[in-house]
Amino acid sequence: MKTKIIIVNIIFILFLSCTKEIQMKEQDIEKRLVVNGLICPDSLISVKVSTTTAILDNQNKFVENAIVKLFCNGTFIENLTYNGNGQYISETVYPVENKYYTIEVEREGYPTIRATDTIPEKTFITHGTHSEGNTYDEYGDPHHDYEIVIDDKEKTNFYELVFIKQDFPNQYINNYNISYQSGLSVADPVLRSDSELDYLAWSYIFSDNFFNGTKYKMFNKFSSTSVSGKYNQPIAPTAKDRYAILRTTTSVYYNYRKFWLRHSNNQQIGIRVEEPLFMSLINSPIPMYSNVENGYGIFAAYNQTHYKLEEL
Repeated sequence: MKTKIIIVNIIFILFLSCTKEIQMKEQDIEKRLVVNGLICPDSLISVKVSTTTAILDNQNKFVENAIVKLFCNGTFIENLTYNGNGQYISETVYPVENKYYTIEVEREGYPTIRATDTIPEKTFITHGTHSEGNTYDEYGDPHHDYEIVIDDKEKTNFYELVFIKQDFPNQYINNYNISYQSGLSVADPVLRSDSELDYLAWSYIFSDNFFNGTKYKMFNKFSSTSVSGKYNQPIAPTAKDRYAILRTTTSVYYNYRKFWLRHSNNQQIGIRVEEPLFMSLINSPIPMYSNVENGYGIFAAYNQTHYKLEEL
């Protein structure tokens, strides 16, 4: 026991001895515009525009007076309209499959930034089931089994998959409550080979490298945990039912989500830096992926389908 205590104290002292105070200088911050937007055929095109901030500044610096131009297949369409809180939105344009869209943002005192992505074709789930209680965890809680069939097209495709259950507004709640199945216990081989399973997640990013152009049957087993959120609109058409949501994404979206998951799980912030014994388990922050020229952020496209799961 004494040996353990000595080792712990040595580790604690080593961590403390590595501390160094750094004077942050505002002029060292690179002055760039930041644009963020995910686009799909179900919604009008919109983006948020801000500027880079100091590392210790936790407030977004939204830009109110930018000129945000929208192009489709290289042709100018319109200037997006400012809608408050840094949001610029199209009044007419819902993006269309197989067309590429470009956002160009101008503001005095900053380099002009551009980003482009293409709306992918939809991919459909042709069959899906959910069952509960076929197996149980060590605490006696039932597992949730999901089996789906993805009708993959014969070209390189990228996907994001989530399983949800949602409650609609009623006399007690004013929002749509959506629960995302989490706690993946047994992952399909495709997810084991391609998705970021070392990190906590409730959505799964993968490609069709192992099943290109086929109807692929995917099986995943989850614990009984879930992550919930309140929204102004539903993801799927009915309440109480379970759905598989499949997003067909671009390589831009695929890379962004993978980098974001690694980045967010490696940030040395919050309680994790207040627990010295756990510091050795935290990696250096991962740089974020961006497809924005002369600036930062992400402008990426996806196309989404849903499938109501059969209860077994």
